[in-house]
Amino acid sequence: QYLAVQISPDHVMSFGGSTDPCAMCFLYSIGKTGEQDNEVCSKLLCGLLNKQLKMPSDRIYSSFFAISPGNAGWNNSTFA
Repeated sequence: QYLAVQISPDHVMSFGGSTDPCAMCFLYSIGKTGEQDNEVCSKLLCGLLNKQLKMPSDRIYSSFFAISPGNAGWNNSTFA
């Protein structure tokens, strides 16, 4: 219910000096970040992008952000 995905296909991107297809993923999470959780999410994201878009995992960069419930809003309120 609380998952949102944004795909911006028309951006010009360069990754490692190449403009071959690549992705930058930003995952914001309330209370579910840490080295182990991030490792699992990285594998899931890379696997999904590889399967659906044929994008090699070494062309995918992921960043993980922990946010507090009061700093995330939905439906006229926050998650605090």
